[in-house]
Amino acid sequence: MKFGIFSNSRRPGKPQHEIWENDLHEIETADQVGFDEAWISEHDSPAELIICKAAAMTENIKLGTAVRPLAYYHPLQVATEANACDHLTNGRYRLGIGFGFYAAQMERRGLDFAKTREMMHASIDLILKLWNAKEPIDYDGPFWKGKAMELRPKSLQQPHPPVAVAAGNTIGTVELAARNGFQMLTGDFISVKRLNKFNTHLAESQAAAGRPVERSKMACTRVIYVGESDKQAREEMRDSYERTIAWEKVNTPHHQVDRIPPGGTLDDITYDYLVDSGNLFIGGPDTVTKKIEEFYEDVGGFGLLMLHAGRDYATREKRDRSLKLFMDEVAPRLRKLDCDKNPPKPSDRLRDAYDNERSPELHAQLARYKIA
Repeated sequence: MKFGIFSNSRRPGKPQHEIWENDLHEIETADQVGFDEAWISEHDSPAELIICKAAAMTENIKLGTAVRPLAYYHPLQVATEANACDHLTNGRYRLGIGFGFYAAQMERRGLDFAKTREMMHASIDLILKLWNAKEPIDYDGPFWKGKAMELRPKSLQQPHPPVAVAAGNTIGTVELAARNGFQMLTGDFISVKRLNKFNTHLAESQAAAGRPVERSKMACTRVIYVGESDKQAREEMRDSYERTIAWEKVNTPHHQVDRIPPGGTLDDITYDYLVDSGNLFIGGPDTVTKKIEEFYEDVGGFGLLMLHAGRDYATREKRDRSLKLFMDEVAPRLRKLDCDKNPPKPSDRLRDAYDNERSPELHAQLARYKIA
């Protein structure tokens, strides 16, 4: 197993320059303590800009976009900037791609949100053509056009930088990852049962596409905080995560559906419930290790575990300490896990895991938030 951070870059109340400074500090710290990868969100600014600065502050950590919403940009631009980052990071760059779920971002660009997924698939096809082309190519598609297109510079990594795609709700995205040999990124808010379904479908789709079955292509994310003891860790995270819950209920309620207690609504999500139910991995090294081992087993195995970052959890100093404790005392016990050689079998926990059957009250609440 490998370890990374997912830098989500949401620190409400701070000016943007301070937000990015904190994000870069976390990436630099992750590199120093031995994390393998850092994946960086694109919100209002492309992650490539952060990656280029982070590359100068780090030595070994791989740096990826999580994710580049492909419908926003001409594919030639995406591939050109990916190749530039590939060189500027000396081959540490990874292109993470995805759907992008904010309709407003499409509308600001004069684009039709209803066509976002179709545009994403068309963009992937053209980007791969550009990467693999031996000479300039013409393209006349429904969304983009171009004549004598070629990439300058060429990729440093051959045949091109590694690609990952974000899967949140759609099995079709899992099939896309399997068909193309892409890594598959998943978020911290996705239920264990859905992750297990993705895992199973990924393996089946890889086999159907004639590719090796590599469950290690799956990356999972969880909120993880390590303290000296369970009690200390829980209390150090309490105030900051209670603020996070309040912010997310207002701003990203669509990410919270799988966290709602049985028969409840968004209003019933509490910090202690999330810790006690195993949604957040918070505790001393032994407790966090056990939670991750159980999660790994229930999902069916994965190759990369990402710690949710880019948030003002606890304090900066305590976040640094948590990252170091994780790599010193938790990661060494998990490195040996290899889901390609020894895929785990889910336990009764998965069978008994709660599947959120939405009550009439929850349906009404989600309708107010315009969530299907």
